[in-house]
Amino acid sequence: MQRGSCLSCGANLDMGEAEEAQKRIKELESQVELLTEKATAAVDKCADYEDQLRGFKTQNGLLRTDTQDSLQYNRTSNEEARPTTANSASAARQSRFSFLRRGSPNPPIPPTTSHSPSHTADSELLEQLEKERALRAKAEEKARMVDSEIEELSVQLFSQANEMVAQERKARAKLEARVEVLEKKDKDKMARLERLEKAVSRIDRVKALLAAPVPAAIHRKI
Repeated sequence: MQRGSCLSCGANLDMGEAEEAQKRIKELESQVELLTEKATAAVDKCADYEDQLRGFKTQNGLLRTDTQDSLQYNRTSNEEARPTTANSASAARQSRFSFLRRGSPNPPIPPTTSHSPSHTADSELLEQLEKERALRAKAEEKARMVDSEIEELSVQLFSQANEMVAQERKARAKLEARVEVLEKKDKDKMARLERLEKAVSRIDRVKALLAAPVPAAIHRKI
């Protein structure tokens, strides 16, 4: 398993796990940016739909006002066009043909029903607005989930790094203690070696003295 050194503390880290975590964090950050863009677009669309809805409502109100004004004007014109007084001839004529009117009454005027397209447009805009709001809510929820996952991965990565640093410090302390013991033993060995060398040197000098030839005068005295 490949391991590397931490730039901040010098501890050995598992490079595979660290790279995988960094890669996952970058992917999640990309997803957050994408979801943020989608949420922003959804908000803009909702604002556009609300503006269009207000515009349609305004147009619908103006159309209704114009229609009411037109009906009021026609009603007033018809009332003004009726004669206020009638002469005797016209009254007699009306009484003469009154039976015809009784036999054939005027057909009732059917109510005028106007299907305004603004109601359908309002319904479609409201439906689209609800869809955009639902999409925006989903995008925000997804962004929150991604943020939570990034935070969890970051905490996990830092926890693993701290644990590795602690283990590395313990191992370094043990190694330093071991090195200190070995250095002490090495010093002891060097001191013993020096003592042995001195002893060997003395033995060599004694051997040299014993091996030296005895002078002739000493032999004669003996």
